[in-house]
Amino acid sequence: MRHCLVYIAIAIVFLLLQGTFLPLMLTPQWRPNIILILVLILGVREKPLPAMMTVLLIGALQDSLGGTTVGLHISVCLAVFILTRLTAERLNVESPALLVLMLIGANLTYGLLVAFIMTTFAEMGTILYLLVTALPQQTLSTLFVFFVLMVLLPGWLLSGTTQTDKNGRLYRGEQS
Repeated sequence: MRHCLVYIAIAIVFLLLQGTFLPLMLTPQWRPNIILILVLILGVREKPLPAMMTVLLIGALQDSLGGTTVGLHISVCLAVFILTRLTAERLNVESPALLVLMLIGANLTYGLLVAFIMTTFAEMGTILYLLVTALPQQTLSTLFVFFVLMVLLPGWLLSGTTQTDKNGRLYRGEQS
């Protein structure tokens, strides 16, 4: 529970940074999605149920602080979390290169899901073009923030993702 509160506090700081300071300094195409980094870390490092509840709350915070469509970020964050969790169960997520590839995939998935949902509920046909053309720049800026966080906080991003049982076998999350 304490980990979830720490992640929520970090999410609030990231949301304030993403919603207030970054729009003043960067154009919309180059704004990183730093909340996505937090969703990725939750999917890789934490137990499934508390992490999913935290991701739902983070999506709700993002909808309430900076969203115009209620439920958009909740559903997209949850979908990215589930895909990250499914990938993390099958692959060695302690590899920094794999985390980078997962972040690229998560960013593209996030952008495409937002574009799909927005075009489904919007009357404007050009919104898909606007959102999809910004994906490469946003992916690069998110990767830059991820690398900065990896340099500044390597223990938070890279360690503690897997554990061993009494026989020395690796497992993720809680043992059943």
